[in-house]
Amino acid sequence: MKIRPGMLCLLAICGLLVLNACTPPSVEVVEETDERQYQLAKNYLSQGRNEEALSAFMRVIDARRAAPQSHLEAGYIFLRDMRDPIRAIYHFDRFLQFEPQSPQAPQVRQLIETAQKEFARQLPAQPYQGELDRIDLMELVKSLKAENEKLKRDLVAAQARVDKLEAVLVQARRMPAPETATTVPRQSYAAPTLPLTPAAANPASVPDTYKVQSGDTLSRISEKFYGTPSRWNDIYQANRDRLSSQNALRVGQELRIP
Repeated sequence: MKIRPGMLCLLAICGLLVLNACTPPSVEVVEETDERQYQLAKNYLSQGRNEEALSAFMRVIDARRAAPQSHLEAGYIFLRDMRDPIRAIYHFDRFLQFEPQSPQAPQVRQLIETAQKEFARQLPAQPYQGELDRIDLMELVKSLKAENEKLKRDLVAAQARVDKLEAVLVQARRMPAPETATTVPRQSYAAPTLPLTPAAANPASVPDTYKVQSGDTLSRISEKFYGTPSRWNDIYQANRDRLSSQNALRVGQELRIP
């Protein structure tokens, strides 16, 4: 069989198509660390040109399917030089996705923890401090409401006893006294007095100082020594030189108890 030149060209084209179909499209011939942009980024780092180095590492990341070393270097720059812990965590996570068993993996996990602490440190303190103040005040209000409800119940019970005694007095006054009986002076009934406020703490039993324990708040310390949480502000005012706010308690800190 005679093969014509046109058929030879057709066969050659088909062969090229078959070879291209069999070649994996994701094969990267050049190693990441041999990339020109990667080498350029390392050179910039050695010169202290960190922003330019970061741009070069990002170009490597954009160009390659997997670029763990460039992610690691970018994470370093974001954490150490840019003070951007969120982006640093993203690039460290990407490194661990590509190299979970790498010898560098434990160190990268520690870097993630460092970045998380840096992020927490950068958070504004005032909103969270306000939230802690709100929680402490809610606890105080809840405790005072419970105390108020108890006092109301005691008052109702006392009023019921007074009403009962007054009914006995009215009934006694309506009964005629016997003519032959010696007049006996009527006995007056006084309503029992009930304390409407919690008993004050014995000053001798209250220490001069107290060391803060885990879980303590000013209202709980107040309740511990005075029997009511409502004197938390007295403790706070006595320790203004030691407390920046009502919730700035530290375990082991020594407080004055007024």
